[in-house]
Amino acid sequence: MQVTNGLSLQESEVRYRRLFEAAQDGILILDAETGAITDVNPYLMKMVGYSREEMIEKKLWEIGTIKNINASKEAFQVLLKDEYIRYKGMPLREKGGKLIQVEFVSNVYLVGGEKVVQCHIRDITERVHAENVLLKSEASLREQSVRDHLTGLFNRRYMEETLGREVLRAARKQLSLSVIMVDVDDFKQFNDTHGHAAGDAVLRKMGNLLKRNVRGEDIACRYGGDEFIIVLPDSIREVTIGRAELLSESAKKFHLKYEGHFLKAVTLSQGVAVFPGDGATSKAILRAVDAALYRAKRKGGGRVVAAN
Repeated sequence: MQVTNGLSLQESEVRYRRLFEAAQDGILILDAETGAITDVNPYLMKMVGYSREEMIEKKLWEIGTIKNINASKEAFQVLLKDEYIRYKGMPLREKGGKLIQVEFVSNVYLVGGEKVVQCHIRDITERVHAENVLLKSEASLREQSVRDHLTGLFNRRYMEETLGREVLRAARKQLSLSVIMVDVDDFKQFNDTHGHAAGDAVLRKMGNLLKRNVRGEDIACRYGGDEFIIVLPDSIREVTIGRAELLSESAKKFHLKYEGHFLKAVTLSQGVAVFPGDGATSKAILRAVDAALYRAKRKGGGRVVAAN
C-alpha cells in the first residue's frame, strides 16, 4: 500500500474529505480545462443558497453567483496562466439576490498529472462593513476638524494650510491668485440689540451667501468672529473686485427675520489682494488683504477696497 507522510493514501483522502466537509470557508473544486465545478463543500452551499445539484458541472458564471461575468471569465484565464489569484471584497450574489462580499483565493495544482483548480471563498461582509463604517467615521471627523460648526464654511486653520499650497501652485504655474476678506459692518450692534443668537443667525446667513457665490475651486472660510475669507485660485484683480461687489449687492438683499422682527440690512466691508502683486507669500497676502479691509471700514464700510 502506498504511504504519504506516514499515512496511507486512503487515510489521507479520508482526512482531506473531513476537512473539506467541515471547513468554515467555502471551497470549490473546478475542472481546469472547462472551468466547470466538480465539487463543492457544505459551507459554500449554505453561503450562496444553491444545492449541490444546482452547482455541480456548472461554471461559476452560470449559477448567478458572480456579479461580473466577463471579468470572471478573464480572471479564470489569468488563474490558469499564473496558477494563483486572490481577490478581496469580491461581490457574490446569493440565490435570493443578496450580495455577499468575499475574499476569493484560487490555486492550480496537479492531481494524478491533471490540473485542478481549488477555490477558497471566505465571507468578509461584516469585515468590509466595519471597515466602511470606520472610513466614514474618519472622514466625518476630518470634515468636522476643518469646518466651522456655525456657518458650515471651512475654518481658519484649513484656509491657512490651503492658501499656502495654492500660493506655491500659483507660483509654480505662474498664475494669479486672489483673496477677499469680508467683514459684516456694525456686527456688534446686532449682538447688542438682539442678543448673540441673532448675531449667530446673521453669521449663518453669511455662510449660506458665500456658499452660493463661490466656484467649486474657491475656498470660503470663517476667519474669525464676523470676518470671512475667500481664496480664489486663478482669478485676476478686476474679476475678483467684481465678485466682491456682487457679494455686497447680494448681502443687501438679506431680509433676515429674528423672533418676529426684521433685522437691519446687512452691509459688507471687503478687502481684495492678489498674488503676486500684493505679496509673494501667503502671510504677505493676508497682511495686504487685512490692510485693504481696514481701509474699507475706515471709509465708512459697505465698500470694496483693493490692496495698493
